[in-house]
Amino acid sequence: MTLNFGPNGGLPQNPSVDTRILLLLALAATQALTGCGPAEPKEISAETSGYLPSDKTKLSTPAKEQKPAEGIPIADQVGPSGISIAPAVPTYEPGKLDPQIAAKEYMKLKLGELKDSASLVQFLEKSTRAMRELIADGRRKLVPIDVLLDRGMELSRMKVQASDMLGKLAVTADEKVAATLGKLESLETMASFGDVAASDDLRVLAEQESGSTDPRVAGKAKSISLNLSNRDYENGTAKADDVIRNAEIVLSSGTPLNPSILTAVAQAIDNLDRHDEKDLALQLAKKVEEAFRNHDEPQLALNAWQLHAQRTTEMKDIVGLMQPGPSAPIDPAQAKESINALMNKIPSPWTSFFLVQAAIQLEYSDQPLLAKEMIDVAQTQIENVKNGEARAELALNCEQFQKRLGITNKPLDLSALVDTEGKPIDLESYKGKVVLVDFWASWCGPCIQEIPNIEKVFSAKNKDGFEVISINLDENREDLDVFLKSRKPLWKTYVSNSDKPDERGFQTAIAKAIGISAIPFIAIIGKDGNVAGIHVRGPKIESKVAELLAL
Repeated sequence: MTLNFGPNGGLPQNPSVDTRILLLLALAATQALTGCGPAEPKEISAETSGYLPSDKTKLSTPAKEQKPAEGIPIADQVGPSGISIAPAVPTYEPGKLDPQIAAKEYMKLKLGELKDSASLVQFLEKSTRAMRELIADGRRKLVPIDVLLDRGMELSRMKVQASDMLGKLAVTADEKVAATLGKLESLETMASFGDVAASDDLRVLAEQESGSTDPRVAGKAKSISLNLSNRDYENGTAKADDVIRNAEIVLSSGTPLNPSILTAVAQAIDNLDRHDEKDLALQLAKKVEEAFRNHDEPQLALNAWQLHAQRTTEMKDIVGLMQPGPSAPIDPAQAKESINALMNKIPSPWTSFFLVQAAIQLEYSDQPLLAKEMIDVAQTQIENVKNGEARAELALNCEQFQKRLGITNKPLDLSALVDTEGKPIDLESYKGKVVLVDFWASWCGPCIQEIPNIEKVFSAKNKDGFEVISINLDENREDLDVFLKSRKPLWKTYVSNSDKPDERGFQTAIAKAIGISAIPFIAIIGKDGNVAGIHVRGPKIESKVAELLAL
């Protein structure tokens, strides 16, 4: 997978779908950061862009807590920590069964006379698929509740029976594992449907199989035991210390950590939070983050980081600093202390990823010094990133940040640009003038919203020596042409002089050279030909241009 951190929800370069999911999860515990990047060519409003006009101080709004949907069963419902939680049976009035539903496998599946292990393994696979489809249709309210319960219990009973038969006939180790996992899964489902006897049998079997030498069985059994402990705690038949102890056993037992274990521990943490055991929840969150920090599956490591980070005062301090009120400007000294405190609290690569994301957001919101503090701290963890691609991407984003901040007081090389008619840019015509360089795209809402601000100043100050160089980063030239037909600007628009797809858009030579990862990106060049400021937007354009023209 590729990890690309951009300030937008679209990503810097070559983002993958997996990456986007990871990055969104990384910030779900703190705030919603969105905007315009090359991966998301669609209209975005100023309110949702994540970038603010430069006269604003508040960065963004906190992410809304995700509420579980009604009637979502196991592994589909999400708790406050963003991890799947225990099941709930869909609730709705019984209705007439659709003939198409009656024809589905979960309505017709029978155990039959199966006498060999291979056939039993196939039946377990079929019953698992059938149960998954039944629950999915139940969620969509295609199946009456009484049918859902009846067929769900019947499928589970058949699966228990098949698992017991397979346990006796199993020839290979994998067949024995399939038999045990099949019984654990079916008893778990029956218990979730309220079958008391199945719940008792599940408790005994999970405790028995927690010592299995097969990590698949042991991991499943331990996660079930922890879930049962969570349920006991919810019912008042167990104490918080019992939940903590069981969770610690799961995390430190040497059993390979897997999604079911993380889900069970996450639910335990959420339960502790709901019972106002905040300190215990934080302690357990810290342990699960440390246990999963270098997991081979990045998403598990990221989810575990989220469980811990969102509960720390250090993270809350940073989020508070990034969301000051109009009368409370950001204090750089306090911010630096909070940034270092967070890294000291959670010295994880995922802390670095968060800081890079937050830094770019601050940079584009005209807080470059504070952003640099975050980047400097984030860079300390680059070598500790286990995944090679992720390490390279984290380093790339830090490098791009330094490039952007490094263009101040230096000239920009705009020689590889041509106008919309293919003529090379005439750099001589801009010499000795104050020039605003605007990197934008036709699909970028915040970019379009900035145009009136630029037009206002251009109309007033062009006669005094103010010019605009508009650099379009649309990958598809037709998109630009369509835009220009409906809204022709007062200045010239330039594009890459290359016809190669990998040298256009955000790969345009100048955009790549100065590390642009999101737009709008605005730089203002003084009469001396050097960049005098970046991220100058909104009303600040007028004051900055007036200042430079007066020199």
